Order: sequence, then structure tokens, then C-alpha cells
Amino acid sequence: MPEISVQHGCASLTDLVKVDSFGDPIGELPLQTDKGFFEQGNMVAGTWECEVGALKLDLDVTEFCHLLEGHWKLTSESGQVTEVKAGDSWVFPKGWKGTAEVLQKVRKVYLMIMPG
Repeated sequence: MPEISVQHGCASLTDLVKVDSFGDPIGELPLQTDKGFFEQGNMVAGTWECEVGALKLDLDVTEFCHLLEGHWKLTSESGQVTEVKAGDSWVFPKGWKGTAEVLQKVRKVYLMIMPG
């Protein structure tokens, strides 16, 4: 029988590890760290953090996010601007393209649904 997966204290975790970039950097590559805690089939969940910088995104996943810390400005390819701050939740739909500008270091918890 499946059991509940928990990641306690996501906002204060200190053991995140450096990971490959979530997107293509615009300018200098911002440091990105992560600690996963759930993986099943085509779903993964964890806590991710990114230093100030900008990334170009072209997503082949659907991702639910909840921002624990920071300020992020997301600008879609069509020009829609969405700003998220600590306490906000949103979904990146599969196929979303645009830029993600980290204005203040961000930390989010996420659930990604991968293709297939």
C-alpha cells in the first residue's frame, strides 16, 4: 500500500544540492539547488531554490508551485506578465514559454507531472 511522503520544514531546509538549470540562462547562470522527496511514475516533488537571475523557459511538463520565499516575474512568450511572491501558488502549464526573472532569491515547493 502506498504511504504518505513528507518533506518537513521546506522553508528552512539546509541540505539542498546544486542541480542543472531549470531553463536556459539569460546572462550569468543563477545558482539553483533542489531536494526532492517524492518520485512515482511520471510525478516528482521537492523544494527548489534559485538565486537572482533570469532564465528562458520552454516547459515540457506541467508543474504546480507554491512560493515559500522571494519574488519572481514570469513573462510569457505572448507578453503576459505574472508576478509571484512568497505565499503565492500557480501552475506552469505544459508548453508554457517565456522568461522567469528572479528579482529576490526564490524557494518553492513543486509537483511536476512529466510527459508520458
